[in-house]
Amino acid sequence: MLLYCQYIKKEGFPIKPPKTRSIPIRRYRFFKYGFFVFFILTALLMYSNYNYMAFKFLIAENYIFTDALDQLYNDSLGEENVKGYGRNFDDVVISVVTEKIRSINQDRYTYLYTPERYQLSKDMEKADAATALVEELTPETVYMLLPNISDGTKDFVLSHKQMLSGYKNLVLDLRSNYGGLLADFYKMAELFTRRGDILGYEKFRIPLITHAVKSGGESYLEFDKVIILQDENTASAAEGLILSLKGNLDNVTTIGENTFGKGIGQVTVPLLDGYAVKATVMLVAGPGDVSIHGVGIEPDIPYAGSDIIGAALDEIEGG
Repeated sequence: MLLYCQYIKKEGFPIKPPKTRSIPIRRYRFFKYGFFVFFILTALLMYSNYNYMAFKFLIAENYIFTDALDQLYNDSLGEENVKGYGRNFDDVVISVVTEKIRSINQDRYTYLYTPERYQLSKDMEKADAATALVEELTPETVYMLLPNISDGTKDFVLSHKQMLSGYKNLVLDLRSNYGGLLADFYKMAELFTRRGDILGYEKFRIPLITHAVKSGGESYLEFDKVIILQDENTASAAEGLILSLKGNLDNVTTIGENTFGKGIGQVTVPLLDGYAVKATVMLVAGPGDVSIHGVGIEPDIPYAGSDIIGAALDEIEGG
């Protein structure tokens, strides 16, 4: 190094000091400031939840009349799910609050899932989805039965795209379809709509995140006629699917009875120990931004007979 500096000086080049290793210093600063930010955020979180944590400590760990706690925990969660006062305190609070909300607002879609009920709901959803059906009615008309709106039925529809595209007409049976996930209904609606078509509106408490849901138009199925069968048990995302198709296509006819009328949407959040909480967090409207909540969708052709599929075929042939 000394010889190199003497050579540089002799030749008249400016002497530059060797570069220092700044990476460890930068890393130190990053972790120092990162830890500081983490500490501040943690302190704010603890401060904002102080009242709840103090109450939890007082009741779960110190309330003297444990027989009252036992009854509350068992009534809220079921005796088989109670693991301890502290461990299950949050679950009890969620159960009590959601039950009170339901009694005030008549919102039967906001509640706490116990582990057994949560697993049962998923098993029932899969079992219902497995009954989806596609079959030929005539050489030009295909029939598709969707029992719910879920991952299973969405995948079923997507897997039958090629078969469906081989027919001129579709009879879509949504009778007794109680709905399901909005995201799955949007994916189904994209099969029939074009990119940019409005499938519906989601309205939240925060106006900033209220928005119109637009079709991605990834796969387009075109039919001469689409006949949708509906009844009083057609609800939720199934009603959304009807609204999105009728709002964007000019060849859709509904036959049957007035639908249930559920224009609200829920989010289900898994919790610890197998629990989950479901809550109504949005209002849902069709492409025209008109809510059908509590009203339902009137059929274009009222029908309460025993051969609604025959009525659908008559409409296709004579319409």
